[in-house]
Amino acid sequence: MQQEWVDRNFLASSHVGTPDPRQDCPPQGQRLLIAWRFPKFLVDQGLKLNLTVRFWDNSEELLTRDIENSKSYAAFDFHDQRILTYRIEVVDCHHEVVETWEHHFWTKQVLVDADRSKFSVSSHPMQGSVIEMP
Repeated sequence: MQQEWVDRNFLASSHVGTPDPRQDCPPQGQRLLIAWRFPKFLVDQGLKLNLTVRFWDNSEELLTRDIENSKSYAAFDFHDQRILTYRIEVVDCHHEVVETWEHHFWTKQVLVDADRSKFSVSSHPMQGSVIEMP
């Protein structure tokens, strides 16, 4: 697992000085690189990689990719948003988790639902409810 920034310096033309139309509007964002090695018998049973990415605005995106080779990698580009944390699950054809890898800041997402109209400056504390997200 590797997380990297993608910008003008990511383009080979930035280092060797060759013409490149992408220099006019270079990529900007982040990329996740995921490499794996699984026994062939597991891959033959049908493995799927599920990547859940949580962004700084607290939105999430789930990306799924079939694992067709026992040793390979995949690159996921996120040019529009900044990555906060992520989780990878590899599941078999029965949807059972074979392997999990979590970024060290990964947590179960918890949203606090608080009605701001009920808050006031007083000596009595007001409490909001906590909703656990799946």
